[in-house]
Amino acid sequence: MSSSQPPSGERNPLGLDELIAILVAFGTMGAILFWVTGKNPDRLNARNWQFPAVFSQPAVTPASPGILTPESPSSDLRSPATTLIPSQREVAPVAPLGPILPQNPPVGVIVVPPTPIARSTPNSAITKPTADKPKVGLVRFSDVPDKYWARPFIVALVDRKIFTDLTDSKFRPDEPMTRAELARLIERMSDKKPTRKPINFEDVKDKSPAASAIDGSVQKGFLQGYPNNEFRPTKDVPRVEVIVALASGLNLKQEGSASKILQVYTDRKKVPKWAVDKVAAATKAGIVVNHPKPTLLQPNKTATRAEVAAMIYQAMAKKGKVPAKPSKYVIKSVKSSK
Repeated sequence: MSSSQPPSGERNPLGLDELIAILVAFGTMGAILFWVTGKNPDRLNARNWQFPAVFSQPAVTPASPGILTPESPSSDLRSPATTLIPSQREVAPVAPLGPILPQNPPVGVIVVPPTPIARSTPNSAITKPTADKPKVGLVRFSDVPDKYWARPFIVALVDRKIFTDLTDSKFRPDEPMTRAELARLIERMSDKKPTRKPINFEDVKDKSPAASAIDGSVQKGFLQGYPNNEFRPTKDVPRVEVIVALASGLNLKQEGSASKILQVYTDRKKVPKWAVDKVAAATKAGIVVNHPKPTLLQPNKTATRAEVAAMIYQAMAKKGKVPAKPSKYVIKSVKSSK
């Protein structure tokens, strides 16, 4: 009679095959968990566990790696079907230099740059500025009204830079003229070459502002000195000396009878003997200007700035440098018999 024994309470140890199967199962689960957590650590949160989406659909791969920008680790998981929008870096605004294209265009869109803006180029032919011609009549002085008798002469010489010592919009037409000032005007109006040797005047210093003009007017034959080797630059110049200086510098020759020519002046007897021929030559050439009476020469009267301006202009007109100006105060040429 056989007796049946109850089953033993002890468990049989696991076999080698069973142990290997368990290790493979746990290894597979660990690999899956490691792969999931490597893709997005936030998947460890229970609310983000979406195993069916992981195993059923493939991961999204960007079509153009150079366009898409990786997301920050703190961003929430987006659905694989959602289109990723590239992030833009914060850049300090700068002034645009031309047409601006988007930094990262959307995937699949062909960007055609706009037509470049043609830059304007300067004309190849550069026009050089022409030299300004004298504009007679634009000069305005508070002490030279429009109907002033010497205004045409004054304006023309100021416009041509013959007179330059002007202050406070005044010409000072009635002020006396000195010999040094006359030398400056002659030096500016004449381009004549020197024909005489220089003279070292005792009363003209080399550093004097008028020294160069005095030397030039003397060497060109306009002015002369006084006895004792003096020029007397600060001396007021009389009208007769202005007339003689211009006649000498222009090399005017007296033709005919000087006494006949000078008959036009009622005060002709006041003309110094040494100046008779030069005054007659200047009178015939139309250089002498008398104001207010044309027949009154006033040879020994101090010349004013307006009178000197009128006679210097007439001297330039005689040389053909300026057009002649009609004036009743200009003495016309007188015919005389020998």
